[in-house]
Amino acid sequence: MTNMLERLYQPDFACIFGKAYANAFLYGQVDSLVWPIFTDVEMSDQLKNLLKQKDSNDKGCFYRRKISIDDEKVELKCSNIDLALVQAMDLGRKYGIANSDVIAVVKKDPKLFKGILSFNPIKDSSEIDAVSELKKIEKEIDVVGIALYPSYSQLDLTDEGNSALKTLLKYCANKKYFIKIDLGNSFFPDNYPEHVSYEKIKSFMSKNPKNVIVLSGLDISRELKPCVIEEDSDIESILYYQLLKYYSHLWIEIDPRSFGGMTPTDCFKQLFNMKGFLQNSWSRLLIGSATPTLEMAQIARGFLEATEKLPFAQKCILRTWAFRNVNRLNQVVFTPTEDVNLEMFDTVLNVEQDQIIENDNEVNVVYKVKLRSYSVTQLVYLTNLIRKLFNEALKKYPNLINGELFIRSYHTTTSLIINEHEHGNYLDLHYKFAEISREDSSKYLHTVMAEEKRADFNHFDHELASTYGSRQLTIPILNKSLEIGGRENFYILVTFGPRTVQVLVKVKLIKEKGY
Repeated sequence: MTNMLERLYQPDFACIFGKAYANAFLYGQVDSLVWPIFTDVEMSDQLKNLLKQKDSNDKGCFYRRKISIDDEKVELKCSNIDLALVQAMDLGRKYGIANSDVIAVVKKDPKLFKGILSFNPIKDSSEIDAVSELKKIEKEIDVVGIALYPSYSQLDLTDEGNSALKTLLKYCANKKYFIKIDLGNSFFPDNYPEHVSYEKIKSFMSKNPKNVIVLSGLDISRELKPCVIEEDSDIESILYYQLLKYYSHLWIEIDPRSFGGMTPTDCFKQLFNMKGFLQNSWSRLLIGSATPTLEMAQIARGFLEATEKLPFAQKCILRTWAFRNVNRLNQVVFTPTEDVNLEMFDTVLNVEQDQIIENDNEVNVVYKVKLRSYSVTQLVYLTNLIRKLFNEALKKYPNLINGELFIRSYHTTTSLIINEHEHGNYLDLHYKFAEISREDSSKYLHTVMAEEKRADFNHFDHELASTYGSRQLTIPILNKSLEIGGRENFYILVTFGPRTVQVLVKVKLIKEKGY
């Protein structure tokens, strides 16, 4: 599934998600929903009862393909998936999927599988304490999240008196386990959708800001589209996805229940064309196959087909993160797929105080900085570096309060830029520059054997550097502060990479009268 294009042009994700996630492609792609139902793994009584459930037409309520663990490994490999999250289903009934079923599958291949457990923390329940059970299971397998099924178990997510739920939520927040709320869009009888209403979910979100909440089982035809509101009706539009705009700890999972009568391709197309959905969800989107219900290969194919015709930025960002987002939820469990030194992807390689030039009128503290880009075209974030060097210079001369900070790049295919560091704006700029740098340069005269005895074919890199930003910047210093706007940040656009570049930073401080 990984396409080299988005890897070659990836942004400096460190300035969005932190240093550990600078290079998204160090992390594997994840299938976020696999049911632990395989022919070569012993089933619990709960699971056996689940597979016996019939609808009014005497058809099984839970469809599954009869596949083995090895069959699943082949499917995941074919789909370029490195990890699969195996999920339990505690419905508070005699049928479901026990945590023991998850444990049995994860133990078959702990490097490939991680566990999502399920508990039913009903108020005043005499059942075994969920946290105690969870602690025991943690000694056996890697746990990443907890799944709740309120519409089947009649769990009231907003009940302030439910101490069992509160205790579980607090423990999960401390352990960085996400809470997956299943919206109940399955074929099981006795479903109580009022327990996962828009109002209930919204209230639950607002009362539990420390927990990452994942909504699963979305039905595009219902949850993701406005309902028709009749006059004098109290039925509200059910727009779960709009909650993403208001709650940064809310995530969305797409699985086969979202497809309805659509193909995976059509489902993803509809989602990505929905106004605002992609912008609000790209970094908080999970995708699951619900294996053995459907094949991950079909999900992966549909995803690739749906993203193919998207604008360059949207195509790249989705193909980079949609199957990787879950890695950022738990840094202990989700680690790089290879043993790599994350320091390799630091954009600041070295800072040298080159010299201090002082006379009767001023002091100039000069720094030589070595930077690295790790993609072909990359907008590298410099604000933290600039502030650090500025503050270092002020500490050396605490009595000097005015002057200017000067930055200069030495390379003809780089450019210094000041702009807003809202994440969407940063990504828009980065991908716009990347898209320009990819244009066909064959008609330009620069496409020749250059004096350095190598082919030169980067006309657009030079054009970018000459059109956007500047090779040098000067920022006034007044009363020990950089005179910049509240939203202004510093970047260097580096093209024709990956490469290292040199930047000069000079802090000039003026000696006032009487110094």
